[in-house]
Amino acid sequence: MIKVGNGQGQSPKHSLEEAANVVEAPQLLIFFCKPGLLKEAAEFFEARFPGIPTIGLCTISTLRNGSIGTPDVLLLSFEDDYRITSGLIRDLNECPVQHIYQFRKDVDAIGAGDDDTICLEFCTNNEEMLVTTLNAVLDMHGIPLVGVSVFERKELIGKTRLAFCGRIFQDACAYAIIRCRRGKVRTYYENIYTRTELTFHQVTKADIKQRSIIEIDGRPAADVYASIVQVPKDEIISISQRYPLGRVLGDQTFVAGIAGVLPDGTLLSYKRINPNDAICFMDYGRYREVAAETIQRIQRENRDIYFTFTGECIFRYWLYTNEGFMEEHARNMSLFGPHVGIYCGGEQFHHQHITQGMVMAVFSLDEERRE
Repeated sequence: MIKVGNGQGQSPKHSLEEAANVVEAPQLLIFFCKPGLLKEAAEFFEARFPGIPTIGLCTISTLRNGSIGTPDVLLLSFEDDYRITSGLIRDLNECPVQHIYQFRKDVDAIGAGDDDTICLEFCTNNEEMLVTTLNAVLDMHGIPLVGVSVFERKELIGKTRLAFCGRIFQDACAYAIIRCRRGKVRTYYENIYTRTELTFHQVTKADIKQRSIIEIDGRPAADVYASIVQVPKDEIISISQRYPLGRVLGDQTFVAGIAGVLPDGTLLSYKRINPNDAICFMDYGRYREVAAETIQRIQRENRDIYFTFTGECIFRYWLYTNEGFMEEHARNMSLFGPHVGIYCGGEQFHHQHITQGMVMAVFSLDEERRE
């Protein structure tokens, strides 16, 4: 059972009390609060539920059961039918692998089964190194990873904070390994963007550390982008939400949003792109069709869904708002049953850090996968 508490009171304390009132026998608490409330919320839940691990982060908007809003706090309480371990990985920019021993112990303690276990993570920065570190252990057990990067506002990207067990951390990741004692948990990634060309392009020069693409096909990256999308270089940022790049891996494409354009034609990216990567140019035009396909797939593959969690890039929020699609999207997410979603600065799905996408964890009571 996953209980959801919503707090929107006359004062922060009243809001926190209101959200906490739904909790009965928690094994894990995850809360999402408006910016400015993180420290107070972390300390409140730690004092109210001593000994229960808590993970918290800020978000500028949430989805819940078909509605869009910004409550003071939204609280998830995992109760009864789970085995859960949790922990914190610090110093993401320096050496996250130093925590791998404890992470492995936490994963081993769960005893992962078939399609019934997930690792949820919430991080502040350096997602690529984090994903590599976590999957060194998760792959041995076949546990899928779903995560989000904290977003408060654009100026704080890479400098955000999260809460774990009553304390506030930067440069960190809080994780929870969750095994369902009954039913399944399945993971999904929705990419609303499609390729604009049949051909691929090659990144011929890149700076991994700076997440920058210097050359594409031997030419300045911004020149290639402007030529293919047919916009002046000084307009790239203004349309990049609609026309991002995609990193191609086999038959999958992972969106890489554009963060900036330098005078020499270098493109800054929110996702790491490596030299010699195959990339493509993407268009958002089919987003309504993609949304319908996602709904159909989840309904086909799951029975008796009792909870769905989603993490969506803030760029999708802005895009859907501008397109007048946000309310319909919120209703779509409620078609499966109880749903909570948050908006974030980036997403992690299995072995990839992604931008401008949506990741999903679908909890159901069905015992067999539908074909």
